[in-house]
Amino acid sequence: MKNLRRILPIILIIAPYLSVFVMVLPVRKTLPLYLLFSVVIYGFNIWNAWSYPHKEDGRSLAFWDMVIKLSHIPFYAGVFAMALLLMLAMVVPAFIIVTPILVSALAVVDVCLILTSSMYGISASMRLRKEGRISNQSALLYIILHLFFVTDVISAVCLYSKCRKQTFHP
Repeated sequence: MKNLRRILPIILIIAPYLSVFVMVLPVRKTLPLYLLFSVVIYGFNIWNAWSYPHKEDGRSLAFWDMVIKLSHIPFYAGVFAMALLLMLAMVVPAFIIVTPILVSALAVVDVCLILTSSMYGISASMRLRKEGRISNQSALLYIILHLFFVTDVISAVCLYSKCRKQTFHP
C-alpha cells in the first residue's frame, strides 16, 4: 500500500502529458480510454490525498503537492499556447464555431487537473493546521490559493517551504 501511495502522484504527474499521444493517435479509439484513465487516476489521487496515513505528517503531502504543481507547469503553458493559437485562428471562418468549443474543452481539462492536484495541498494544509504547525488563517489562505492558476504553484512551494523549515528548526 505504501508503494501505491508513492506511485499515484507520479502517475498524476505523467497523466496530462499522455494527452499528446492521444492527439496523435486515432481519436475514436483512444479518447474514450484516455478519459476513463484520467477519471480513474484523478479519483485515486483524490483518495490518496485524503486518506494518507496519520502517522505520516503533512510534510509528505506538501512535498507531493509541490512536485506535482511544478511538474505540470509545462503542460499548462502548452495548453495556454494552444488556446492562444486557436483564438488567433478564428480569423478563418471555419474556426469561428470550433474554437470556442475547443478552448472550453481545454479549460475543463485544466480545471479538473488543478482541482485534483490541489487536493494534496488542501489536505496538507488541513493536516498541518490540525498538527498546530500553521494557523487557521494560513491554512485558509493556502486552501484558497490552491484553487487558482499560478497562485496554486506559489502556495504549494510556500507551504512545503514552511513545513520543511519547521521540521528542521522546531
